[in-house]
Order: sequence, then structure tokens, then C-alpha cells
Amino acid sequence: MFKDIPLGPLRSDPEIGFYFRYPLYHEEFREVRDGGRLRGRYAAKALYGRLTKEGKVDRSAGFNGQVAVVFLPAGARSVRSAELLLTRMPKDRVTRADGRRDWDAIRAAAERAVRRRLKARAA
Repeated sequence: MFKDIPLGPLRSDPEIGFYFRYPLYHEEFREVRDGGRLRGRYAAKALYGRLTKEGKVDRSAGFNGQVAVVFLPAGARSVRSAELLLTRMPKDRVTRADGRRDWDAIRAAAERAVRRRLKARAA
């Protein structure tokens, strides 16, 4: 069961840990279904445009439209099956008019990336 998979080791993966520097929680993952069939789960985050000289996120740069996605296929028993996907969306759609992140738009971009990956894998 998905909730039984420890997510802490995700940050040990150098690629995933670079983009997801904070702990991920099961509640952050969304299901991807195709015809009612579970295909996997993903978590996503919008990325800032640059890093400081020290390698930390420079929030003053604002979001650049890039979205990092962690995808865990259905049936995975550990995070070793997790994949990092990077996708883009219009940077002006990352935030709402009030300056807060538009999670619906971010997740929609992430889900499109996951579906493209699943389609490519099936081909």
C-alpha cells in the first residue's frame, strides 16, 4: 500500500533531492488514473529561476515556469521506482493574481508530464 512506503529515501536520490530539498509527505501525492485504473502518484513543485552563489534558492528571481515532478508508478513497493520529471508551463500561470502559487495549474502541468511519460513508456 502506498501509505506504507517510506518517502524519506527520496531525498537520498541526488536528482530528486536537488529539486525536493524538503521532506515529502504522502498527502502531497496525487493519483493519476487512466480509464479508472491507477497508473501512479506524483508530487510537484514550481521552481525558482536561479540559485545564489551558495547554491540556495534565490526567491527574488521569481518562478521560471519550470516544474519538478516526482512520479511513483502504481504497484511500486519502494521509492527506488520513483522518477524525476521536469516540465514547463507559462511562468505567468505559476502564481495567481494575489501572488500565491496556483496549485491547480502547477499540478495540471505535472500531470500532463506524467501522462506523456506513461505514453512514451507504453510505446
